[in-house]
Amino acid sequence: MSQATLKRIDKAVKRLARDQEALRERLARLERGPEPPAPSTEQVIHFLDRFRAAEALGEASLGAWIAVCRTDCLRGGLRTVQMREGSHARLLADRIKELGGTPACEVPEEQQRAAMEGAASAEKSDAQKVAEFVGRFPDVEAALRPIFELADRLDGDQETQFLLRTIAQDERSTLEFFGEACRLLHPEA
Repeated sequence: MSQATLKRIDKAVKRLARDQEALRERLARLERGPEPPAPSTEQVIHFLDRFRAAEALGEASLGAWIAVCRTDCLRGGLRTVQMREGSHARLLADRIKELGGTPACEVPEEQQRAAMEGAASAEKSDAQKVAEFVGRFPDVEAALRPIFELADRLDGDQETQFLLRTIAQDERSTLEFFGEACRLLHPEA
């Protein structure tokens, strides 16, 4: 075969590969069904506000845990996680205001009390607290899914979209830290 023929065959194979990939993508979109509509600004603010309230509670409860933590390696990680939770709460509050909202959501008092009492408990070991935390979020991807799902629908608001994506990356780091801490403190598990 001549060089020209080989080039034409190579070009045709590449075109077929591109066409096949495009067909695969179209089929995947059809199987998923229609994309949900972009959320309204009010829906985004509501999500951000609930998320902000949870992050603020996380910051406070981690502070209570740090105050009674007896495990040095865990305390260092808890401080990092606490810093991130507080930073997320402030970033989300700022974005809510930029979108025209006012941060107002509060975690229900019963949940606040339970979180603070559990974190500040001197009767529970650090290992027990870590195991309880991991038990609440056994599947990291499932825990992060709501954040990514909303971010995926925010093509018209890339600032919020990428704020959520980067916060979710931090949340993944937090969940992975607690998983590692659980394995370290519970080697028999």
